[in-house]
Amino acid sequence: MKLVSRAALMAAVAAGALSAPAFAQDRQTVDVITVTAQKREQGIQDVPVAVTAYSGELLQNSGVRDIRDLAVIAPGLNVTSTSSEYSTTARIRGVGTVGDNPGLESSVGVVIDGVPRARNGVSFGDLGEIERIEVLRGPQGTLFGANTSAGIINIVTAAPEFEFGASLEATYVTDGADGFRVAGSVTGPLAEDQAAFRLYAARGDRDGFQSVQTFNGPRTQTEDNDQDFWTIRGAVLFNIGDRGELTIQGDMTERDEFCCGAPSIVSGPTAAAINALVPGGRPMPGSEDPFSRVIQSNRPTDQTIEDGGFQFEYTYEFDNFELTAIGSTRDYEIVTGQDTDFTGADIVYRDPALNSFEFGNSTFELRAQGQTERLDWLVGAFFSNEDLVRRDAIQYGSQFEAYLGLIGGGNPVLVTTLANGLGGAFIPGYTPLAPGQGFPAGSANSGGDRYEQDGQVFGLFTHNTFSISDSTELTFGLRWNSTEKDAMANFSPSNAPACDVWETVFGEALDWSTAQNQAILAGFSGASGVPVASLIQFGTFTCLPSARDAYSNINFDQSLSEDEVTGLISLSHRFNEDFLMYGTYSRGYKAGGFNLDRFTQSGSNAVNFTNVLAGTSEYPAQFDPEIVNSFEIGIKTEALNDTLLANLYIFYSDFESFQLNTFNGLGFFVTSLNNGAVTQGAEFELLWFPESAPGLTLQGGITYADASYNSFAPTGTADVDRLSGQNFSLAPEWYASGSISYVRPFGDGMQWLAHLNGRLLSEQNTGSDLDPEKVQDGYAVFNGRIGIGAEDESWSLELFANNIFDEDYIQVAFDGPFQPGSFNAFLGQPRTIGLTLRARR
Repeated sequence: MKLVSRAALMAAVAAGALSAPAFAQDRQTVDVITVTAQKREQGIQDVPVAVTAYSGELLQNSGVRDIRDLAVIAPGLNVTSTSSEYSTTARIRGVGTVGDNPGLESSVGVVIDGVPRARNGVSFGDLGEIERIEVLRGPQGTLFGANTSAGIINIVTAAPEFEFGASLEATYVTDGADGFRVAGSVTGPLAEDQAAFRLYAARGDRDGFQSVQTFNGPRTQTEDNDQDFWTIRGAVLFNIGDRGELTIQGDMTERDEFCCGAPSIVSGPTAAAINALVPGGRPMPGSEDPFSRVIQSNRPTDQTIEDGGFQFEYTYEFDNFELTAIGSTRDYEIVTGQDTDFTGADIVYRDPALNSFEFGNSTFELRAQGQTERLDWLVGAFFSNEDLVRRDAIQYGSQFEAYLGLIGGGNPVLVTTLANGLGGAFIPGYTPLAPGQGFPAGSANSGGDRYEQDGQVFGLFTHNTFSISDSTELTFGLRWNSTEKDAMANFSPSNAPACDVWETVFGEALDWSTAQNQAILAGFSGASGVPVASLIQFGTFTCLPSARDAYSNINFDQSLSEDEVTGLISLSHRFNEDFLMYGTYSRGYKAGGFNLDRFTQSGSNAVNFTNVLAGTSEYPAQFDPEIVNSFEIGIKTEALNDTLLANLYIFYSDFESFQLNTFNGLGFFVTSLNNGAVTQGAEFELLWFPESAPGLTLQGGITYADASYNSFAPTGTADVDRLSGQNFSLAPEWYASGSISYVRPFGDGMQWLAHLNGRLLSEQNTGSDLDPEKVQDGYAVFNGRIGIGAEDESWSLELFANNIFDEDYIQVAFDGPFQPGSFNAFLGQPRTIGLTLRARR
């Protein structure tokens, strides 16, 4: 089915079920929807914030298990996954953080049961039993702090109950990949009216939806993007006296999977060199077929994830105010391998024994809030401490040397030929390298680099609403953020004899522009017949960052300290019970940090290794904070006896500075665009419970977002200059999403369910550097579900399909590593068909 017909179907369904129970018939109204967008319970239509709430029932019907699935139903939200399950990035209104460098924090915050997760990746996973998810769009820095410059995904899980209940769910999936998922929960009292508990556990296993050609290995696994996990969550609720309440939660998840291969979407001229080494190692130009979902990968992509933590929330109601304390401690670790060249040739890879990311985070928040006749006030303090350790090692495979020679001059022994020529001419007593000794198998930074970062955040905040009159309110808030970070790196010495020759002859800084090096280049060019420009290019490729010993002599031990004030002011007026209008100014902030990687470029400038190695300047790892000023006008309406909600938001966000992480095929480099960027547009959302059709629920939304970089003067760096005046990557101008649920009784105590939800995105460039090869045309994805069950919800049986039309689309495209002119992509998931059986009591 073509996109236009699918878009027509989307328009026909118009929307999705917000709080329609999977199997329930009670009359519903929009005025009972409660959110905690302002850290207090309020009706969704009373909050001067662009917020949409999704109930547990809608999330269940839509197949939402983690934040990636949420994008199917949330307008203006885009969630992508790339090189590992950690590399999950959320974007709202076109704004998000690019890449998987842990030195960059998130633009979209994720909060689970009141506790913020400092990175989107550590929020990934089975969320268990969900009460609701709220998506807040626009900066939320006043109440939620830094790293919310684009918005918040606020997740509220199901709480313990004093009435006994239990559930069991079993799902079988097939088509794109076969697998199963089982989950169960139990809740009930531990002591009557004094203590209650909830326990949830799930186990999932699924085949990979990509087939792998392993060639000569050492990989043996012939599938990729599989799933194998278990998770357990527990919570205990204590009523302490008449006024106190304490909830203690704990959770643990483990995953053992293969992820994430990326097929070729464009094969450039280097494909011939790969096929000369391994026939079929990469599709030749013109034969690319990424959606056959067959990838070439001779190295393992195995990953192991452990994620867990504890948290508590204590509330006490005094006579005139309420005190809330929330504390948490969490630990996350991922160990991952990668076929870094994404081909069947043994060129570059990451060994899981040397590549990992560990993240520990503790938080504490204390706030007091109360009400007087006209003032609803809140004050609080927040503290966070995080420790992260990244281990990274790019290693060269057995065919890297030959590959480099083939693409550099069509000669598989060119690496040692040039190294021996240089060494013999300029290094006394030089011993020539035999072919294969220039880059022995497993060479480069084979010991692994180690990055460590400690960070502390302290904030004081206040958020208040003053009733000017019975119908007009002024909301105002301020937050002072203090951030301190310390980062250090221990770069491993490299085992790359060919690069050692170049660094010895030209100096570790490899500054080709010095008079001495220009003379050496000219002399060697005359002797070898290789042009100077070609020598510089080949020397650069011979001494890629992973091969250079220069890094092991860099003293990387840096600190930063930031103080930033964020806030908001909002004026709202309720013209009548069903019509609210507001205008808001808010200021958001995302902390600066450090590029925890090897790189040769910082922003628009090449790294001056001469000064860095001499100790006269620091390794330029630090980048600036991200600051945004946002303006929003909102109109919230209800109609048809409070069964229809129709809201409109108009927004304009001006970024004083913007953090950009760009991959150029050799590595990531971070640019702080101080000339800024702008995102502007409008959103419309609809929720309708038709009184004439009990059991029918429709909800949907459409977003227009023009997110673009401001024009700036040329910097001389093509990957940066290309962005001037252009739209952000992964920022389609149009988003539309919606769903429809219908539940009707039949027979004796039975009922049936029909549910459809869908998502439409316009054209977008999926690459951080906006190469035209990375454009994804507009597409639509639909999910559907039908089922039967008991009216008392004691059991149900449901048949579902995700990506019903098996739509092929790219999540993120990127330059083929070390392969100029070639491009690969991480794909969206294919169609999945499944059957779910549920039982409850």
